Amino acid sequence: MSELSFHKKSVLITGGTSGIGASVVRNFCREGADVWFCGLVDNWGKSVVAECQEMPGNAHYINADVRDPDAMKKFVGQMMSQAGQLDIAFNNAGINHPADKLADIDIETFNDVMQTNAMGVVHAMQAELPQMVQQGHGVIINTASILANEGAGWMSAYGMSKHAVLGLTLSAAMDYRDKGIRINAISPGPTDTPMFQKAMKDIEGQPEKYAGGLPENGPAHPRDIASAVLYLASEQAKMVTGTNFVVDGGVQIMHG
Repeated sequence: MSELSFHKKSVLITGGTSGIGASVVRNFCREGADVWFCGLVDNWGKSVVAECQEMPGNAHYINADVRDPDAMKKFVGQMMSQAGQLDIAFNNAGINHPADKLADIDIETFNDVMQTNAMGVVHAMQAELPQMVQQGHGVIINTASILANEGAGWMSAYGMSKHAVLGLTLSAAMDYRDKGIRINAISPGPTDTPMFQKAMKDIEGQPEKYAGGLPENGPAHPRDIASAVLYLASEQAKMVTGTNFVVDGGVQIMHG
């Protein structure tokens, strides 16, 4: 285990069955953490658990929908009944949508993206924070996006949701800064996940529709984002709260 060891730390992750979330599950398990993660595709969840079986930590999968506040309360309750405390939460569940201009995106898409990407974080945090306040410590990291910092042409529903995540994170950090709880956002740039691959397929031949642009050396690997998440969760970042931690390979510099 490395200097970022999380031996016997209890970690909760939403959206942990694929992409960035699954990579974060694996990294925490490599560092000795007990990880509870949720998602909606059971086969994917079981596959991640199997990958972690020989690691120092343990992974536990629970089917739970972040759009349902009661499901999030139940998820946190199930974890607490086994772990007894909640040290770290990574609220990562999110969805994308086909590229289109604002007036051509149906309202159902806006509602679904907001319910998952933004309200899903609200539901998770409202279940997590009472436990952390009671125990007097905790770390929360929410997945935003580089599109939380700028306009998102062709992706207004997604961009709106990620602006909401960032605003929520910064506000919550102020609310709980005197409770021993650190709350930060992480803003990945293009990352080679199933959601990214689907987006690239959807816009084939129309690169101008990829909001935010691509780094010169291509998309990040999910483990690049996972490494940043573990730093934010660690004691090395004990003075870091209320920040937006951008991990984008310089995309914002190139396009800023």
